[in-house]
Amino acid sequence: MITISSLGVLATAGFLSVANASAQAAGVSNQKQNASVIELYTSQGCSSCPEADQLLNQLAQRPDVIALSFPVSYWDYLGWKDTLARPENSERQRGYARILGDGEVFTPEAIVNGMRNCLGSNLADIEKAVKTTKPLVGKEAVPLSARLGGGRLIIDAGAAPSGSQHQKGKVWVASVLSALTVKITRGENAGNVVTYTNVVRDLTEAGEWSGAPISYALTLNSLSKDGDMFVVFLQTEELGPIVGATRVAGGR
Repeated sequence: MITISSLGVLATAGFLSVANASAQAAGVSNQKQNASVIELYTSQGCSSCPEADQLLNQLAQRPDVIALSFPVSYWDYLGWKDTLARPENSERQRGYARILGDGEVFTPEAIVNGMRNCLGSNLADIEKAVKTTKPLVGKEAVPLSARLGGGRLIIDAGAAPSGSQHQKGKVWVASVLSALTVKITRGENAGNVVTYTNVVRDLTEAGEWSGAPISYALTLNSLSKDGDMFVVFLQTEELGPIVGATRVAGGR
């Protein structure tokens, strides 16, 4: 595990059930919320990361999980510039570290449901984080759906549950590339060929949410065309728990 002094990490929540696979293929998402999103902060320059990248691929096959990969750029100085990294991913991780208060970012790091961070290559730790955060995800879940139509991504977010402490947040759209294999020729992973799963290529804010039902419409031209899927999630407060998420096929 590589560590660097400075801050922490993130994840998000929601899932696509097997029963809704045909709806996804038709460009319509489901509205299931009581599940887990696992975000992995990883780097092609981190020797400890390939094991976590492989684990994320396995987790992505589960119907109760949305797995996301956020490649970071802060290890580029070690001899290999990550071909998928975005500075925004590094900043997002640092923002979570400030809120979580652990003062460090490291790779590989997983954040589960926006609430717990753990070693991204340790399945037991990830499963424990899922178990401890899932009750809150279920209690605070907000209906969320997305569909493609007329050259737009249309999103419907429902109301906060009665008595919910989460009445404020933002809806985000992640443009995601489901798989890409990279041959690394320099740095700590020189000679390795690694497949990355559900790589976030761009993150766009759809709009504010204030606890009441609301709809959003984003033109597809305004979203990244680097992906083949959109993951939509509702994140409370500044970088708080994710109380709704879904996904829909689309992109390149």
